[in-house]
Amino acid sequence: MTDINLLGSLTGWEVARAARETDPNLPVVYISGAAAHDWPAQGVPNSIILQKPFALAQLTTAVSQLLNERSVADLGKA
Repeated sequence: MTDINLLGSLTGWEVARAARETDPNLPVVYISGAAAHDWPAQGVPNSIILQKPFALAQLTTAVSQLLNERSVADLGKA
């Protein structure tokens, strides 16, 4: 999970791309108060964005969905 607007020189978009270089199937949940409109162009495939403010249930659902998708993809490789 990463916020889009981070302090420093990196963005959440860059953090997710770097993480996906290590693990191409890593689930990514972006959170943002203002940058959600950039997600289609900037986000990594098979990720989810949550607009701030969001409920804990939304985060739980997003993480569960991505982990379930990853499990199904892993089963297809077996």
